[in-house]
Parts: sequence; C-alpha cells; structure tokens
Amino acid sequence: MSINEQYNREQKRLLQRQGAIDAEGMPVARPAERATRPTPSAQARTGFRPRQYFDEVILELRKVMKPKRPELINYATVVFFTLAFLMSLVYGLDYVYSLASSHLFQ
Repeated sequence: MSINEQYNREQKRLLQRQGAIDAEGMPVARPAERATRPTPSAQARTGFRPRQYFDEVILELRKVMKPKRPELINYATVVFFTLAFLMSLVYGLDYVYSLASSHLFQ
C-alpha cells in the first residue's frame, strides 16, 4: 500500500507541513531527535514545581469560554427541570413497586 492510498488529502498536507513526507508523498528520513530530548527519567528528576503547575492551570483556565448570563440561566433551568423530572420518575416507580410488593406479600 503506497502513501497515496494510505492517507487522504488533508492527512497528506498535514504530514507535509510537519515534514514527515515530501511533495511526492514519500517519507522523509529525519535525524534522530531522541538524543536532544530529555529522557523521562531526567524529567522525573526535576520534581514537582507548584509555581509552574499553578501557572499552567491559570493558562488553561484562560482558554475556557465562560457562558453569558442568559446561557447560564438557560442551562440552570434545563438542569433543574431534568432533575425534577427524574426525581418524580424515581418516586413514581418506587411507589408503584412498593404497592406491588405489599399486594404480593399480603
């Protein structure tokens, strides 16, 4: 199976941008990068750095899209009514099963 049959057009373009294949779609021989990367054991030796952790948490939280007030009210309403429906369903089933079991064991 050639590279042209293995990947679709978008995948081939992505691989070309990453430098994994050339313009004809043939794999590109890349130099070994493992020697330049730190090994997992070297990364583990650096230890846990709380400041870096909290900086990364704040960075990720900035990417979160916060809902506007109307959306928040809409979502809360949907959750409330869904919970009310499920609670009433469970209550109804419990009531029916308790009636059935009381008639069964009398």
